[in-house]
Formats: sequence, C-alpha cells, structure tokens
Amino acid sequence: MISTARTEPTCHLSHEDVMRTVHTIPPLPPSVVQLNALFSDPDYEITDVIRSVELDPALTGRLLHLANSASRCPGGVGSIRAAVVSLGGGVVKSVAMAQCVRPQVDLDLSAFRMTPASYWRHSLTVVCFAEELAAQGVAEFGNDFSVAAILHDFGKIVLTAHLTPDHHSLLHRADLGISASDLERALLSIDHAEVSAVVALRWELPEHLVRSIQHHHRPRMFDHPLCHGLNIANQLAWRLESSDDGQRSETIDRCLSTEALRLSQDKLKEVYKHGAVRLQQTLESYT
Repeated sequence: MISTARTEPTCHLSHEDVMRTVHTIPPLPPSVVQLNALFSDPDYEITDVIRSVELDPALTGRLLHLANSASRCPGGVGSIRAAVVSLGGGVVKSVAMAQCVRPQVDLDLSAFRMTPASYWRHSLTVVCFAEELAAQGVAEFGNDFSVAAILHDFGKIVLTAHLTPDHHSLLHRADLGISASDLERALLSIDHAEVSAVVALRWELPEHLVRSIQHHHRPRMFDHPLCHGLNIANQLAWRLESSDDGQRSETIDRCLSTEALRLSQDKLKEVYKHGAVRLQQTLESYT
C-alpha cells in the first residue's frame, strides 16, 4: 500500500462533492431517453425506433454513416429502417449515448494518462470488442452491452473536476504494483467505475448495466455476463492499444471473466482479430 500520510487529509475526495458534480450533468436528450425506453421492451416496434431517431438529425447521419461503413450491399444503406435493422438495437443505443459522453477537446485527463482523443478511442475500442463478443455469441449480453462499453470510463471525466496537483502527482505513481482503479480508491476514496455507475443510475439506466459498469474491474463482485463481457472487452482494448502495431493477435490471460464465459484462447484470438477490424471500420463514423 502506498503511504499518503503527508497529503491524505487533502487528497481524499468528498463523496458529497463528487455527487454534486454528477447532478450537474445534463439529463439525456429526449431521443436517447425514448430509445432506451423502446429497447427495454423486447417487443418494440421498429417504426417507433425510426421515429425517435429521426427527431435527431445528427444521430440519423451517424447511424447511416456507420451502417454504410459496415455494409457489404452494393447499393449501400439508404434508409434509417435499413440502418437500424443492420446495426441492431445495441449499436443504435451506444451511438445515441456517445454524443452525451464524448469529452471536450481541452479536458485535462492527464491524471489518468489519457488525452481526450485517447480516452475517446479507448471507449470506442471497448465498444467494438463488446460488439464482437456479442456477434460471436459468446453469451447473452442483451442490448445494453455497447452502452455499458461507451459509459464504462465516464467517471474519469467527472473526477477531473476535483483533482488537485497532489492527485495528479500521486495518480502518476501507478507503477508501484497497484492497479489504476485500486490506486484511485486508495487516494480518492472512490474510483472512476463507481462514478460512472452513479451517472448511469442518474440517467435511469437498467440496474444490471449500472452494476456491470461499477464492477467491471472487479467482476467477482457482480457475477453477470454483462459485467464479465465488459471486463474482457476492456482488457482486449488495452492490449490492442499497448501493442506496437495494433495488429498482433494477442489475447488476455485466463481470468475470472474468461472462465465464467468459458472462453478459449482460440475464441479470444478470434474476437481480438475481428474486433480490431471492427474498430477501423467504426472510428470514422464517430469523428
């Protein structure tokens, strides 16, 4: 354990202060609220989804662009109906949610060894590996997997409002044999995953999604396919980002989540390979 005796009185964050910041976050746009409500009903009508999407021209454009990027049809995808059917509910929800959680370009995320650009790319990389895990039928993750992926690190953005120079200095000492999330809890009394979960709760997202985000670094605390899948997607994303050329078929070591989902190394390599391709197809659609 890192000794923080000299600065501990000023380094621990007030839970109340963090919660006050969470409550300043704007509510979800009406189109996103409507989509979340619609997709929570397994018998939703696609015409209702189309109507909700068309209320948001920017969302309409992103979905059409993304659907055409992934389409193998010679004529492309020319309608919102075709885009929604092609992409699926989970992707539509995550694209809608993305506009609410993208960081400002001047945000200082250096305490987490990130820039706004690298934060955003990491979020999209986790989304792509989540989509690939779902596409390969690894488990029944539901329509919330991509949303959990786009939200999983959002607490870092919230925490930046409270970080002092001492926090920045101490968080940069993550090479002392302690994980980044454990270091955050030791120094701040809360970690980014917990804050992300509070935001998801404020936005009235489903309980299993909230708890999966909260425990994605500690899946033993919530034994659920969505939590395990998010843990694996996050690890695969970091592995891809740490590789020299981004093309090596590396996979994560065996862990609680791979055991829980009965994932073989061969399957993990396949997810890694196709997830990396999916990322290249996706990046342009979110810029």
